[in-house]
Amino acid sequence: MPKDAQGLVVTGTAGSTDLLDRAIADYYAWKGDPIALLREATERDPGFSLGHSAIASLLTLNGVRGDNPLVTEAIAAAEASIGGATGRERLHLSAAKAWAGGRIIDAAGIWEDILLDNPTDALALRFAHDTYFYLGHSLNIRDSVARVLPAWDQQSDTYGFVLGQYAFGLEEAGETKRAEQVGLEAIRRNAEDGWAVHAVAHVLETESRQSEGIAFLKASQPAWSKAHALSIHNGWHLALYLIEEGRIAEVLADYDRYIAPRLAEDSLLDLVDASALLWRIELAGGDVGDRWGPVAAQWLTHVDDHVLVFNDLHIALAVSRAGDPAGVEQLRHSLDVYARDGQGDNHEITIDVGRRIIDGVLAFAEEDYARAIERLLPVRYKIIRIGGSHAQRDLLTQTLIVAAERAGQQTLARALLNERLAVRPTARTQADLSRVSGATALHS
Repeated sequence: MPKDAQGLVVTGTAGSTDLLDRAIADYYAWKGDPIALLREATERDPGFSLGHSAIASLLTLNGVRGDNPLVTEAIAAAEASIGGATGRERLHLSAAKAWAGGRIIDAAGIWEDILLDNPTDALALRFAHDTYFYLGHSLNIRDSVARVLPAWDQQSDTYGFVLGQYAFGLEEAGETKRAEQVGLEAIRRNAEDGWAVHAVAHVLETESRQSEGIAFLKASQPAWSKAHALSIHNGWHLALYLIEEGRIAEVLADYDRYIAPRLAEDSLLDLVDASALLWRIELAGGDVGDRWGPVAAQWLTHVDDHVLVFNDLHIALAVSRAGDPAGVEQLRHSLDVYARDGQGDNHEITIDVGRRIIDGVLAFAEEDYARAIERLLPVRYKIIRIGGSHAQRDLLTQTLIVAAERAGQQTLARALLNERLAVRPTARTQADLSRVSGATALHS
């Protein structure tokens, strides 16, 4: 039987195994179309069960609902061809079925089971990594890689990408110095490793090194922009630095050049970045004009998906600021139905914390700042449950601070800004604190 690039036995033809390797390479590099390559493999080799289940997993991890025919057909094809599969391949099918059924945590656990006996299973490692990111499991983002890293051949083409994953996990776990070192080593191995660039960008944002971040991302843009599926997100990180320095015009110019033309491609990551970026610009006092409309329109095609509450939050950002009361009502009604009829891990997270934060940002957009505070403040230390990175979730902290100031709750705003200055000692934060402290003194 053929073996993949990591030396693991694959139940399939040599041709389908070669296409699997190419799909994995594209997946790690954020390039090409891994699903298309796997579909080509399964069309040539219908008995290639791992290919079918990998398609299902990639679709769900990309935000496709588990009951979508594309997913159910891939799972059915994997089940039909599972007869001669290895135990590892059977576990991959089980994980795909778990994710599709809303049992996200179970899926991650199955991929971890695979990695115990097959630590160089590239699919299991990356699927688990992405899942922990969606769940906000910061320590597992780090530790899932640490558990298997010694088993990887440091000379393999994939090893550098695994280092990039580890760098991001280190950053999310608060180990920024090590994260920067490991991320730069991954970039040294492959300048086009968009995820390693992304990890270093996180470090520079977390440590409030905005000028360094701007220089780093602008200098390396010709390389990281080749990681097409991640290029908007790395550009989003550049925008965070620019917003902090008050360079709003540059951010809007980049938005119009890079993000707006890609909205119709319907990448959920790009839509998340578009929503978050426009919201942050407005929090910083910028005017985004009529840019909200196309973002909201594209998001509304996913209003009933409810795959991740993180996505639903960004739908709320867009429709609430697009001046679309019907869209807001559609979202609220869909969330009500999901709360009543939904199931699975994301449903539980939505009930526990997700709906509160969505209600909070909707209230903020309606200028009901007191209600925004009422919804957001009690759950601010639970928002990690919605997934994403610390940098992405920081949007909610910024929203809460602005809501407190606009609601006239100056002492709360000052307390939150004191807290922020301790971890984000930027000129913008200091200016905000000075303004609020002055207003508080005047009020007193």
